[in-house]
Amino acid sequence: MDISFGTKIAYVSMYYYKNLQGVRMKNLIKFGAIAIFSSAMSLQSAEFESNVALSSDYIWRGMTQTAEEPAISGGFDIAGENGLYFGTWASNVEFGDGAALELDWYAGYANELANGVSYDFGYLAYTYPGEDSLDFEEIYLGLGYSYFGYTFSSGQDDAPDNSEISVALGETGIGVAYGDYEDIGEYTIISYDLPISIAGLSVSLSWNDFSAEDASGLMDEDTLVVTFSM
Repeated sequence: MDISFGTKIAYVSMYYYKNLQGVRMKNLIKFGAIAIFSSAMSLQSAEFESNVALSSDYIWRGMTQTAEEPAISGGFDIAGENGLYFGTWASNVEFGDGAALELDWYAGYANELANGVSYDFGYLAYTYPGEDSLDFEEIYLGLGYSYFGYTFSSGQDDAPDNSEISVALGETGIGVAYGDYEDIGEYTIISYDLPISIAGLSVSLSWNDFSAEDASGLMDEDTLVVTFSM
């Protein structure tokens, strides 16, 4: 990529700073919640991770979020040994309104039982500086066993619920997911993590099919996405 990791993170940080005054008070409360949450884990033993990606399109639950244009995204995660974690993630978006950035905040608890069943319970806030009427929150519960997974996301304040099942085909790098987004539509994702890297970047492909509910007023979508990540 011709944009460095530091440049991307600086862009996201600067954009959010410029739009901070337009974010509703409840988003400022999230900072306090994260501060309290982080005090429950030892930062000395916590794991810090970051991610950045360049995609040919930002697809979320089968639907383009960038009007079929490329997307740059990045995020940070902090996870404690006790299973608590929190993080943030951002990407450019394009809906034809005042929103140009999606900024997500999440926190939760994940662990694995002795029988191999994993679980992940948390809270996720989607915020859109410049167009906060689009903001919404979800509480999610994810379960996994071997190569299988299921996640239920409960939309808050009348936001729709979403159910998603997924399966990874062994160690092939191929994964399939099917989701049902309440009153919005259904989607299928077939993804493949290529066993190669380009200039130190991982490469993945995904085929995304979205079938809209008639009453949603949305259009069906089919999109092939190429993503470079680190």
